Amino acid sequence: MMLFLVSCKRDKTEDDTYISSVETSKNIAENEGNKERYTIGWSVNEASREFYKSIQDGVLAKAEELGIDVIPHDERGSTAEMITGAINLIEQGIDALVIAPVTPEAMGIVSDAAREAGIPIVVLDTGYNGADIDAFIVSDSFGGGVLAGEYALELIADHNLTSKNVAIITVEEKFIYARRRGEGFRNVMLDAGYDVVAQLPGNSNPIDGYLAMKKILSQSGDDLAVVFAENDRMALGAVQAINEAGKKGEIMVIGFDAEPSAIQAIKEGLMQGTIAQESFEMGELGVETANTLLTGGIVAYDDRVNKELYVEVYLIDETGEPRQVEVPREESKSSQKEGPPQKNQIIPI
Repeated sequence: MMLFLVSCKRDKTEDDTYISSVETSKNIAENEGNKERYTIGWSVNEASREFYKSIQDGVLAKAEELGIDVIPHDERGSTAEMITGAINLIEQGIDALVIAPVTPEAMGIVSDAAREAGIPIVVLDTGYNGADIDAFIVSDSFGGGVLAGEYALELIADHNLTSKNVAIITVEEKFIYARRRGEGFRNVMLDAGYDVVAQLPGNSNPIDGYLAMKKILSQSGDDLAVVFAENDRMALGAVQAINEAGKKGEIMVIGFDAEPSAIQAIKEGLMQGTIAQESFEMGELGVETANTLLTGGIVAYDDRVNKELYVEVYLIDETGEPRQVEVPREESKSSQKEGPPQKNQIIPI
């Protein structure tokens, strides 16, 4: 048995491997020589949040395994703290910067400082807005949306739902990577002959998720099978609106992030599922990638044009536990996407 998970990771060929910022990596390796121990600066969006705590645990665990020292910095959700803290790390003489920025639009300032110091930059989770970086590590959001759609079809069949309508509650448009979740879900449902009758913003919070769901209910009435929220906070808001309308168990709710509150809601029968991110693995991969760059190695990107590496996602079903299946995972469509670097930002959901 294996976890039901998806990822756009795939077997790498020579064409799929690529040295990020080749000259930077080469120069670093030459300058460092046989340095016995590296030091990485780790700047985290908000260390008090469970999602980032897990990423940080992965960073520290992999650093210990590789014999790398880590200087941590908590941005505390502040753009100013992110910039000053990251620059302070660079000025302390770190060998590489691993960062989960609270404000991707400010990454240009950090990138300029790192490049002047001649050190590589690895960005985790929240985007980099087109700044000059060496690697971007992010969850397979599109694949997670596909997984949510496939699970929605299963729920519809299992619960004998007759409606051919579904709805999506979205995060803000500027959060490009998180929006891929809805794209994956939409593709699956449309291909299966369902109509996406509403796609409304929930602005990444439960209050707006609640208001979006109330509007969807007023428009669709009883004719709705599933609502997919691009994060769990909005999903929990949707649950409240559905309960107030007396439709608990009649409309399936699927979220994204596997936050503890969402998992509890699933166990109570208020939600039917959520997509979980491998946040610990994200932290580990960040340090592994930084180490590869420092030693002049080759980074095997999933999307070499945009310097992206994808972390797996998996389903937590209506039992509140990770889904176990006997089938191999399939490659998601996001692994096929390549194009020019985008100005992007995502949220950890």
